[in-house]
Amino acid sequence: IRVNTVSPGPIEFPGGSWEMIQGAMPDFYKSIKAQMPMGRLGAPDEVARSVVFLASPASSYSTGVNLVIDGGFTKRVQF
Repeated sequence: IRVNTVSPGPIEFPGGSWEMIQGAMPDFYKSIKAQMPMGRLGAPDEVARSVVFLASPASSYSTGVNLVIDGGFTKRVQF
């Protein structure tokens, strides 16, 4: 039995919470975006591709993985 998980960071999409935050608290939104090493928030398809990888035979030897998909937002190395 394989058990893996995906932990997404700030993900932006139409109608999502980050769109609301951008409209209601533009300074906060800009401050979060400025902290992103990649200079942007993530997209749903970027998380989806990671989930597909973990569910595929390509990751058949992976178990106990917490795959962080956050564009470096957490600023750490996972051991």
